[in-house]
Amino acid sequence: MNSLLLPAAIAVLAFAVGFASQRGSVCGVLAARQIVETGRFSRLVAFVTASFWAMAVALPLAWLLPGTFSLAPTHPGLLPALAGGALYGLGTIVNGACVFGTFSRILSGNLSFLAVLPGIATGAGLGLSLGLPLLRSEKVASPLAEPGPAGLAAEAIAIVVVIAAAVAIVRSHRRAGLGLAFVLRAARWRTSFSMMVIGVLGGVLFATGFPWSYPSFLRQAGAAAFGLPASFALATLVGVSSLVAGGVVSALAGGRFAWRAPRLVQSLRCLAGGTGMGLAATFVPGGNDSLLLGALPAMAWHGAAAYVAMMAVQLGLLAAAKAWKDRAARAWATAGSGARP
Repeated sequence: MNSLLLPAAIAVLAFAVGFASQRGSVCGVLAARQIVETGRFSRLVAFVTASFWAMAVALPLAWLLPGTFSLAPTHPGLLPALAGGALYGLGTIVNGACVFGTFSRILSGNLSFLAVLPGIATGAGLGLSLGLPLLRSEKVASPLAEPGPAGLAAEAIAIVVVIAAAVAIVRSHRRAGLGLAFVLRAARWRTSFSMMVIGVLGGVLFATGFPWSYPSFLRQAGAAAFGLPASFALATLVGVSSLVAGGVVSALAGGRFAWRAPRLVQSLRCLAGGTGMGLAATFVPGGNDSLLLGALPAMAWHGAAAYVAMMAVQLGLLAAAKAWKDRAARAWATAGSGARP
């Protein structure tokens, strides 16, 4: 791919990912909250299915165009992956959103979440200065890097899963009387539809191997702030600017943009949560976006371990918070009934 075509392709794909992220309820914390509060798993299923969408497109690209596309390697070491995933999960709960949800909230006008950005940069710079990336310095090629029996079996499974997901999406929209043109114009998309778009296009973007996402830019900014070597590649600048442009267009066109002044407590939470997320991403490596769309489609086992640890912490903390609120509500109800004559 020539020097001009690649940035152009990244720009188009990143714009579409930003647009889709803003249209759906795309947030890992929302997925965990849905499980704890309602017992439903539809958002988590949409997230996991996005990994299969990414796998379905990334494997053929890596096999047919190995000089242009590749699969994420595995970083041996279970403990760093588990610790990083757990810390990342804690950071998202403190912040109130994952990288997808943070992006959506900022571009819809919630200024409190702007504090996440310097937080991620600070956490990443701190992790780099402490040498945490050394915990994942060893790399092992993806077991799916070649179109052997394992790779072909994985691709077959991914195709079956995404076909079933596509059929379910089409059926659900038809039952609601929603045609494709209406869906594309709608202010809100169903999470499954948004994650389908993000899975396909994000899978292609991560398969390029270029640091196109906004957490990648923030990690380099953090390195520069700590006086460490930093590289702001063209792909990063093009990808981030196009991602933001897509989100802004989506928010404005969908009528979802509304200025919300920053609140001190929420801003401090976002700063602290973002710092934890940035620190964790230096030795996971990456955030839940790269885990979901890069590591898991390549069957990088550190990514699976980190994602499970992240989800376990999110579910555990949210369940504990819900139990505390329920106990407090019962206590107030009991106290109120006891005070009646």
